[in-house]
Parts: sequence; C-alpha cells; structure tokens
Amino acid sequence: MKTFDWIIIGGGVAGISLSEILVREGHTVALVEKEKKLASKTTKEFHEWVHTGSLYTLVKDEMKTLKYILGSLDDLLEFYSSYTNMNLKPTESGLEILNQNGGWFNQKYIHFKYRLKNRKLILPWLYAVARSVALIGGIKEHDWLRRRAGILESVTAKYYLPIMKNLLKILLSKKKFLKTQTTDFTLNSRLLLRDMITTSINGGLEIFTNNELLEIKNFDNYLVANCSNKNLTAKNMVICSGGEIEKFSDLKITKSYAPIAVVKNIKENTESFVELDYFKNNCINIITKGKKYGLIGGISLKEKDKVKKYFDFMIEEHKKHNTDIQVLEKYVGIKNEISEKRENRNYLFHINPSKKYKNVWSVIPGKFTLAFSMAPEFYRVVYNKNPRKFFKTFEDKGDFSHFIDDTIWEEIQKKAQNGSN
Repeated sequence: MKTFDWIIIGGGVAGISLSEILVREGHTVALVEKEKKLASKTTKEFHEWVHTGSLYTLVKDEMKTLKYILGSLDDLLEFYSSYTNMNLKPTESGLEILNQNGGWFNQKYIHFKYRLKNRKLILPWLYAVARSVALIGGIKEHDWLRRRAGILESVTAKYYLPIMKNLLKILLSKKKFLKTQTTDFTLNSRLLLRDMITTSINGGLEIFTNNELLEIKNFDNYLVANCSNKNLTAKNMVICSGGEIEKFSDLKITKSYAPIAVVKNIKENTESFVELDYFKNNCINIITKGKKYGLIGGISLKEKDKVKKYFDFMIEEHKKHNTDIQVLEKYVGIKNEISEKRENRNYLFHINPSKKYKNVWSVIPGKFTLAFSMAPEFYRVVYNKNPRKFFKTFEDKGDFSHFIDDTIWEEIQKKAQNGSN
C-alpha cells in the first residue's frame, strides 16, 4: 500500500486549501471525502461573502478579530498571487478588484444598514454604530502595501474624530437606518476551488471520494486510515471534517444553525445588504446572485427549535424590500465551532495537534475567507517556514470540475430555470 506524506480528511474549503499548500511544497497528499463530491457540505451552503473585517467592527474583543481578518487577507495576497484568477490587488489605500467578470472576486460590495429608529435611547448601540462606520472608513484606506500581518495603525490612526462626527450625524438623523458601503464583497467560490483542485491534481494530489473515515490506527512511524471504501496509510493526517472532528480528537464541537433561503424575483437594483440591530434577532441579510436571485439569511441560532420562527421573520422582513420575492427553497446551514476556546463564536481558525494520535491534527477554518491564511499558517506551524509564494498554477478547463459540487443556490437556480422551461 502506498504511504502518503499526508492524508487530509474532509473535502471542504479547509481540506482543499491544506491539500493545495502541501502539494505546492512537493508532499504526496491523499484528500479523502465521504460524499460523492468535494465542497458538498458547509462549503456548499455559505453565502460566498468575503470578510474584510467590516462585520467585526461591532465585536467587543479589543479589535482582535478585525486584526486577525486583516492579517488573513495579507496571507491571501501574499501566497495566492500566482493564480491567474486571483484578482485582488493591494494598494496604499484599500483593495482593488481587477477583471471582475472573470476572476475569483466580484466588485459587488455589501452594504450595512444600522437600525436607528427607536434606538436613540440605547447609547451603547449609537456609539457602537459610530465606531463601526469609522473603522470601516479606516479599512477602506488601509495600506495593504506596507502594513503587514494585521497591524491596525492605518485603520485606527484617524478614527476618533470620525466617531464623534458619526455620532452627531446619528443623533440628528430622522432615518430608519444609517447606511454605509463596506469593504466586504462576494466571490466565485466554485471557480476558486476548481482552480485550486486543478493545480493540486497536476501537482500529484490523489482524491478519494465516497470514502468515509471510520478509524485511525497509529503504528510506529505511520498512520492507517481505515475507511469505508479504501484504506490509506500516511506519515501525517489532518482532520477537517467539521462536526466529525469530535470522533477523532479530544476537542468539543458545538453546532449552531443558520437559516438560509434561496429566493427569486428580487428587484434588479437590489444591493447585497445586512440590516444590523442592537437586538440580534432582528438582523437579516441578502446576498444577490445575478439579476433576479438572492440568498437571504441573518443570524445563527444555538437552539434548533427556534429556526422555523426565524425563517418566518426574515422572509416577511425581506418582503418589505422586495414585495414579489419568491422563496424557492429553505435550508439550514450547520456551523461547527470549537467550544473550549473561551470565545463566543468561532470567528477565528483553529489548528490543534491531537492528544489521542501521534502526527494527527484537527483544523476548523472559522470562515471561508480565513482558509487562505489557515493553510499557510498550518504549514508554518508544522515545518517552521513559509510555503513558497510563486509556483506553477493551472486554471480550471473542465477536466476536474466534476470533483467540486455546485453551491446550493446554483443547484436551486438551475432547477427553477429548468422548471420554467
């Protein structure tokens, strides 16, 4: 039996990005997925929203998450620029998106709408909004050329005066919402993942789908992955299978439930937006998909029995914006988070060596965006050096597209279009 350098368990964005970074460095890698296709679970369900830190300007953590996100984007710019379709360009004042019709990222920005009506007496909320808008202004001017690793000076250097101006504007406003365009934008996740898989396969990656990990056995200098279809051996292993990490590690995983619906008949000029409120359960969002379609959602719930009530609420709220909106399908995204890190939410990625097995690691990316910092950081942790920045890449030409599943919204949109035909 062939012995690989690495077995990666789980074919979502975490498993794909780790496989790519290891193959890039010349390691032999087996990527194992229990479903028929890669990217068929959490990576299939998400909004395709690139986080640049805007949402985390409201998090009370001394800007830890914001700094983490900015540093992660530094890694994306630094270690993935060899890809032809990686169309983010760093500048002295913000990120520029090039070739928006053909690259990984879209010049479609997400707008925040902070609720002001009936909130004027909640002073902590007013200050939080004023501060958030000021920080987003700082992110727009962030120097991506010189300030590396999430250093915040260019974001915070001039934000105290804008906070005061924003606060005055909020107090004088008679509008229901204060609106601002953020630095967050959308991406073409399937193009990105297919480019990475195509490059990895050309570098020697072997993929084993329909192959569920059942048991890990440790021998002297290698591991055996007993799987449902094909057993594999390797020197090292990474578990990237979300909620199933608990089966093979000492980590405790908690689940949260994100109600999401695919809708059509949205107004053509609808922008992607998030309505933010002091009362979390009132928050909703929409990410537009093409001219008529969108993904609507909002918050994640710890209690599964509250999902139906929130579905009803968010659909009714969105009908106020788009009266002709039609819900094509509802589903619940499952978010798996490490529960023992003293964090309210798993906004950050986690890399943990196993206490049960030698040379086995567990990884959770936190957010899709963070996977492209998590992978270089994993390589640094294991090998004490950076992965290479410049290497030969391959664009997806269709030869390996069948390995990557469509997003849920794409599947539902195709079904709706075929039904109408």
